[in-house]
Amino acid sequence: MRPTPELAALLRRTADRLQAQHWGFWDREYCWRDSTRCNCGLLVREALGWDQQQLSLHIHRGTWRSIAQTAYRTAAYVARDPSHCGATGLRLGYVFEKMAELGFDQPEDFAALEELSNPVILARLAEKGVEPLRRDYAPHVALYMRELADWIEEQLQAQAQLSPLTQPLPKAKATEVAVRQPLRLR
Repeated sequence: MRPTPELAALLRRTADRLQAQHWGFWDREYCWRDSTRCNCGLLVREALGWDQQQLSLHIHRGTWRSIAQTAYRTAAYVARDPSHCGATGLRLGYVFEKMAELGFDQPEDFAALEELSNPVILARLAEKGVEPLRRDYAPHVALYMRELADWIEEQLQAQAQLSPLTQPLPKAKATEVAVRQPLRLR
């Protein structure tokens, strides 16, 4: 995962909608076993502004990790031969290209969100007295997403603070120095 401000904001928006359960008329219920209404499915839908039907056209059955592994493995092939979906006209792998732009760029990112298993996030939540988490319980998913967003923002802040320290020192302006000849006494 590559920390980005957009990803932190996306996680917060998704957590808010998940808690409020406002996803549309037919799919108000969170459902971990449905790849369009699960942890990753809802994050992707929020990222792309899609409904359940639009997302189901772009993913196949399986876990988000397996789907992502297939998509990332074939990314080089897709770049050489950009196949398109007959129903939407979009490139196959479009979902994963967009998620990678936001910072969710590894199959493990999807697996960790789907299973609520990132050890750093789990440790942070345990420090706050929250454990164990259920991967299929919407309030726990929302809590995990918010903690992940907090962690991303902390990473970005640390990078911003380190950035000036890793920059090369400014070059001194070249000033002309008059070279003086030593005095010779005769």
